[in-house]
Amino acid sequence: MRSLSPLVVLACLLVVELVAPRPALAVWPALGREIAAAIKNQERPKATTDGAAGAIVVWQDARDLRLNIFARRVLAAGELDPSWPIDGRALLADPAALETAVDGQELPVIASDGTGGAIVAWQDGRSAGGLDIFAQHVLRSGVVDPAWPANGRALCTARGAQDNPAIVSDGAGGAIVTWMDRRGTFTDVDIFAQHVLASGVVDPRWPVDGVALSTAPALQLSPNITSDGSGGAIVTWSDFRPAASAIDVYAQHVLNAGVVDPAWPVNGRALTLAPGTQIDPTIVSDNAHGAIVSWEDQRDGPSHIFAQRVLGSSAIAPGWPANGLAVCVSTDDEVHPLLTSDGASGAIITWRDARSGLNHNPFAQHVLGTGSVDPGWPVNGRALTSSSGEQVAAAIVGDGAAGAIISWEEDSFVFVNHILGSGTLDPTFPVNGRFVRLLLTFQHNPDLAASGAHNAIVVWSDADTDQDFNIYGQLAETSITLAVDPPTPTADIAFAPPAPNPAIGAVTMRFTLSHAANVSLAIFDPAGRRVRALASGTQSEGEHIFTWDLRDESGRATGAGVFLARLEVEGHVVTRKLAKLK
Repeated sequence: MRSLSPLVVLACLLVVELVAPRPALAVWPALGREIAAAIKNQERPKATTDGAAGAIVVWQDARDLRLNIFARRVLAAGELDPSWPIDGRALLADPAALETAVDGQELPVIASDGTGGAIVAWQDGRSAGGLDIFAQHVLRSGVVDPAWPANGRALCTARGAQDNPAIVSDGAGGAIVTWMDRRGTFTDVDIFAQHVLASGVVDPRWPVDGVALSTAPALQLSPNITSDGSGGAIVTWSDFRPAASAIDVYAQHVLNAGVVDPAWPVNGRALTLAPGTQIDPTIVSDNAHGAIVSWEDQRDGPSHIFAQRVLGSSAIAPGWPANGLAVCVSTDDEVHPLLTSDGASGAIITWRDARSGLNHNPFAQHVLGTGSVDPGWPVNGRALTSSSGEQVAAAIVGDGAAGAIISWEEDSFVFVNHILGSGTLDPTFPVNGRFVRLLLTFQHNPDLAASGAHNAIVVWSDADTDQDFNIYGQLAETSITLAVDPPTPTADIAFAPPAPNPAIGAVTMRFTLSHAANVSLAIFDPAGRRVRALASGTQSEGEHIFTWDLRDESGRATGAGVFLARLEVEGHVVTRKLAKLK
């Protein structure tokens, strides 16, 4: 029997959710954190990590005469960074100067700058000559980088339209952006890319208006991008070139120097030349200078999910089928794949699956770097929900432990679920996924950013108190045991939660021993790196109190984020989470 849709079970789930224990970081509101609530609509949010388990969120915003791009930082503990403007920082700092523009700024994409800020790119309608590609750098402090132009750096202003950008960090504070380009004719769409440096200057080694990755005849559509691990990028797209038997998937490698890798074919490497249509490719690094690409494939009639691994040399990886690995070939349509790295040379792929015959449900599957589907996962994938609603607009991010956190929109709600590296669902999540906001509002377009070692921040657009859409966020906290927690029992240890938590000043740690014992108490970051040792050696029976002044071993103040207080007593460990607000 299939489960009921969210609208039918909302009342029951609301009661359960509100009385259930909240995650450790309870400063995140149960109904989500409001990130932007300006007049008119804030939509299409995208998020990236701030490097301290929080996120920088960007969106397109209709509060001005023309659509503008805004951003805001939410801290790991769920508070909004007070140094950023309420309702967000305008990335076009002088929107009044654009009032005569033909159109606004849309479809923002975001990449971390590696120092807590972000680089944002978008398609820009300020010119009468057609859409262009611009970018801007917003600092961790919430100000637009003064070295960059106030209204963004032009990456491409060629004739015709440039649109649908995708972005990836260059690993040195800048970014590489790719897009669809119509500088030839409207019916001849090509793929270009450009490199903007951390300084805000377009890399002078790269051609003005971008390097051509493919200028094959007809249409090259839907570019996606990942890092090559050496300052360049690998880009994939759907390709309609006439010489092919149908629509295929191609990829190209652009070097940090601004040239197409000469080891790769001109106009790209075909990842599949199978009959039928292959569309909607998505890409992730294989962590070995190559990439894994997944797409929707109609070689047999219905759409199925396939994947391919291409090496940095442009060769298809050994063990992978020439026209791609079948990831899911159930009897009904599987569409819109997305993928994230498994932390090794493989990937976890999610897609919308119509095998129920009633709707599309999100499924996931693990493909190994060796070119096979993980035999520990179900054939044709694991269902993330069996709800009777229609699931759309998914997002995925790795959990740092070979699994993934996946969100989607269903019946005007946003859900999130967690699949472990073993292929099983996290038992701490509801079987059909967790609501991010249990209110009868219209929630859509979710995105995810990794938060710390094993969690994620979900952001979405939400019609809350009126008909306008605002931006909200929520923490998706998983049950994964952190790397600093050995699998040992806690024995006879009483370790109280740190207080205050969240903290802006000194934090008190209290623990009680049933007998004298050798003790170690230290603070770690979510990645398992020790930040500060607080106690080491033999402690007597009874209660002990230690204080952490929020500084590291060298006396420097730590940044905002999540930390772990780890108490070890005779080989037994208890770990407590705490959050620093600023």
